[in-house]
Amino acid sequence: MSKNNINIVVVGSINCDITTYINEFPKPHETIMADRTSVSVGGKGLNQAVAAARAGADVAMVACIGDDQFGTQAMKYLSENGVSVDYVTCRDDVVTGTAAIFVTSNGENMIAVSPGANARLTPRLVEEAHDLIASADVLIVQLETPLNSIEMALKIAKKAGVKTILNPAPANSDVINLLPLVDIVTPNETETEVLTGIYPDSAEATEKAVQAFHDMGTDGVIITKGKDGCAISIAGHRLDLGTFKIDMIDSTGAGDVFNGVFAVGLSRKYNHEKAVRLASAAAAISVTRPMAQDAAPFASEIEEFLAKYH
Repeated sequence: MSKNNINIVVVGSINCDITTYINEFPKPHETIMADRTSVSVGGKGLNQAVAAARAGADVAMVACIGDDQFGTQAMKYLSENGVSVDYVTCRDDVVTGTAAIFVTSNGENMIAVSPGANARLTPRLVEEAHDLIASADVLIVQLETPLNSIEMALKIAKKAGVKTILNPAPANSDVINLLPLVDIVTPNETETEVLTGIYPDSAEATEKAVQAFHDMGTDGVIITKGKDGCAISIAGHRLDLGTFKIDMIDSTGAGDVFNGVFAVGLSRKYNHEKAVRLASAAAAISVTRPMAQDAAPFASEIEEFLAKYH
């Protein structure tokens, strides 16, 4: 894949996901028996990159992995899904990042991340990908890599007129200072509360949270609410979109799929409602499948799903 053909650049994380399936979350000090455990490659950055590539975009990642089997597997998986890995750096002094994921029988999840090599994604490495980022249509960043590196990527994109999406996960209030560099921020309800102090559990609270994000300097906000859909406020246009009725198996990675496919919509110059609907359909498909790694649907699957729910 030629670097000049890249639509979407993801600056972000690559992890080894250790997913344990349980009936319900354990209480403090409680030991429970699990149904099963799986090990796969993941990370918000990798998941978003693969979701965008499967939806039809030309995608590149800027990331760091360790010199271990999980880093090797991640590189293979990205390449198999058509994601350029020219700017994925392998470090021999640190292990690939890991995520401990617990998924309950009703599809809810809890996640703890150990950054590993993700913490070694330095501003210098991001700067080395300057031309790649500056020539893209859309940049996606999350918060599993150092903030100063995220800032570098956003500044490169902003100066070049590249659309920027910040998925503020895991939530970190320090990112507020970067919001003026962001075109669209995509928090879920918990992340919204961390960043604004407002939990968007009512129409009034949602409006206050949306305005709080605008007051912090970003022009676009999409608050994702799981089964309750999305609250969208971009460039003065405000609307709420519902979601699709599906049987959820595993919600892990659904937000990543949403962000990756939303970026595809932006790169195609879709209006925001159409781009969000495309992303919501992809996320809905993903939660009907176990394991975040392989849950992202292909473009043809999204088209068939949307035709069914038209």
